[in-house]
Amino acid sequence: MQLHEQYRPNSWSEVVGQDKALAQIEALRPRGFGGRAYWISGQSGTGKTTIALLLAREIAEPLCTDEVDATDMTPAKLREIEDGMQTYGWGGKDRAYIINEAHGLRRDTIRQLLVLLERLPSHVVMIFTTTSEGNEQLFEDQIDAHPLLSRCQEIPLSRRDLAQPFAVRAREIAISEGLNGQPEGAYLKLVRDCKNNMRAVLQAIEAGAMHND
Repeated sequence: MQLHEQYRPNSWSEVVGQDKALAQIEALRPRGFGGRAYWISGQSGTGKTTIALLLAREIAEPLCTDEVDATDMTPAKLREIEDGMQTYGWGGKDRAYIINEAHGLRRDTIRQLLVLLERLPSHVVMIFTTTSEGNEQLFEDQIDAHPLLSRCQEIPLSRRDLAQPFAVRAREIAISEGLNGQPEGAYLKLVRDCKNNMRAVLQAIEAGAMHND
């Protein structure tokens, strides 16, 4: 298993660098997470998938969580998902659907989503993830995505002040794996060189970037 998967946060307390997004999610807790759609956007490697999975876990077991790439979301696939929403998951559990790379949604699928999200069952969450660039692209491609976003709780991930917490966490992981051989400042440089992409940082560490020369 690659380091970025092995050390993917399993709880909210393990997520680093995204305090504002976590506070936003925590503020939603008293009203419940079910029956809502969420739109998580951020730069690559800053925690979109992690936060989506943790959010899904708030109401659904892993066996009742489906991940779909937006390019596979045809109207027919969406009808299949909507049919599945009408029942509870295995063992009476709630259901969660994660739509990755949401900027790849087709125009006809978006139109159908507008109707679906208006009647999302209380035992279901639908979570969209997209890169910051993809989020902008969705509007530049002349697809009127505003009605879709208005039906979602937007959770933008931070782009700034990530280098220090990412560097600290990366060093902890490198030490744990016996891959550390550089001073703390080297990790900060690595994170910046990787443009705050934690996945890329851990891949570099795994490839020996922090070994002694």
